[in-house]
Amino acid sequence: MPIAVSAAEALANRRGNTLKQVIAKPFYRRLYMGSEPTRGGVVEKEKLSLPQAYLVEQPANSVVSAHFHDTNQFQIFVHGSGAFGKKPVNGIVVHYARAHTPYGPIEAGDDGAHYMTLRNNWDSGAKTMPENRDKLRKIKRVHRIAEDVHIPDTSALQSVTTERTDLVPLEEDGLGICRFDVGPRQDCTIAFEAEGAGAYAFVAGGSVTHDGVVLDTHSLIYRGQDEMPLEITACAEGASVLLLQFPPEPPAD
Repeated sequence: MPIAVSAAEALANRRGNTLKQVIAKPFYRRLYMGSEPTRGGVVEKEKLSLPQAYLVEQPANSVVSAHFHDTNQFQIFVHGSGAFGKKPVNGIVVHYARAHTPYGPIEAGDDGAHYMTLRNNWDSGAKTMPENRDKLRKIKRVHRIAEDVHIPDTSALQSVTTERTDLVPLEEDGLGICRFDVGPRQDCTIAFEAEGAGAYAFVAGGSVTHDGVVLDTHSLIYRGQDEMPLEITACAEGASVLLLQFPPEPPAD
């Protein structure tokens, strides 16, 4: 069944971290789902197939080195400013990187940079470049990015029923990103026309109820590949929800 975690629950999991091989300054991570990356790459077997989701609080004027991961990944920049590779970040940006696709560096500005990191499966952590180039699989690299994503003020949702905006239109393999704007107390099915390999719904503004639970801004719902589409109801102020759908992981060598 879908997994739903409120922003308040994740805040209770906030922990300080230091990964000097990736970022020189200490940072904070809020675990939403699954298990955190581990330096030794060891995790309980039953947790390997669980989704992994957390929010990174990157400190001001710091740099996360260019790197890659072993799994497909979405990131949502939700606070702060800086630069993502050569692209400036000042507002909500959504990024997708296929497994073994290097990206970055991530440079945080004076107010830091906070970003959600969303995966279908557990990942052991960043593999920095260029020192890990020999670990890159010889597969097609895939990046997608939605820049300057507009999240309507809840006052603008008062006359809305449900509107969908494609940010990365659905692709043949199931990859896609879109935004659902839902008016006050309106029901909405959060789904694409075709299934992918699992998806996250991120409450980017306002609040919703799902399965009788209220989920406020920055809450998260995960839907597995074989599960029914997500059903939500916007609360009194309305809501904007991002849907991020994965394609399958790259085939094994």
